[in-house]
Amino acid sequence: MSAPNARILALLELVDEAPSAEELEPYLRSDDPEVRRTALTVLSEAGDDWEEATPYFAAALTDPDDAVRQRAADLLRELREVLQPGPEFVEHLQVATSSDDAGIRCAAIGALWRHRLTSTADLLRCLSDPDPRVRREVVLGLVSLDDLDGLAVAARDTEPRIRIAAARGIGAVGDPRGIATLVGMHDDSDHLVRAAALNALSGTGCTDDAAGLAVAGLADTAWEVRQAAATALIESRAEGAVEPLIVAAADQNLDVRKAAVKALTPRLAQNPDVREALLRAQGDADADVRAFARIALESEADFPS
Repeated sequence: MSAPNARILALLELVDEAPSAEELEPYLRSDDPEVRRTALTVLSEAGDDWEEATPYFAAALTDPDDAVRQRAADLLRELREVLQPGPEFVEHLQVATSSDDAGIRCAAIGALWRHRLTSTADLLRCLSDPDPRVRREVVLGLVSLDDLDGLAVAARDTEPRIRIAAARGIGAVGDPRGIATLVGMHDDSDHLVRAAALNALSGTGCTDDAAGLAVAGLADTAWEVRQAAATALIESRAEGAVEPLIVAAADQNLDVRKAAVKALTPRLAQNPDVREALLRAQGDADADVRAFARIALESEADFPS
């Protein structure tokens, strides 16, 4: 039996003994990467002193071996609820944010913001990372801090996926002050970005200015944008939205029709044309559209004027 295999077997035999990080340290610092990777797994499964163990998982993010680094990244995610961060943990993660491996930079940034160990300034510095995966992780961190200014910066990213994440993040924060950024995204060259910005208005609220853009979006060539526009208008009472929504309730795309019916429902009591549109929607080919229309009309019957 080779020496590395013998060391791995010895490691596995320690599992039932609940070894401490100190007892596992010779294995965690072994010259053999497979031994180090296995030692991390044993520490995660058999250790019971999380304060002692926590720094080792962060330190392993800078291991020279890719498999060890990946195992450390996986464990940081899996063990998030039990890890007990301290200064050494933070120090190792900060070093890992400069790793040559984009996946490790993602893991380090993710661990920092999920443990509330990072600031807006730290995240904004990472928002210039060349890898979109890292920048997307930064956006999640900005959302956790309700940082609308940082999300506004991300909304101008060159990568559409980051702009989409920023728009969704603004919607998740749900602060009306984010509406200005969403409105500024209405003419984005990527239709999925436009859709994400309109969808986010359902979280922030849809002001009259934003409602005007949403009404225009109902005529977009992309169904995703039309659906998002109708969704945004659920949160608006703009009078000029009624007729375009009635048209959208007969859209060729069923998701657009569903969103339009939902947006028409709050307007039912104020406009007889809405009632006619919902009656027509009860004959829609899609069961969900029919159900939403029926529920709206039944609600009207339950609360007569």
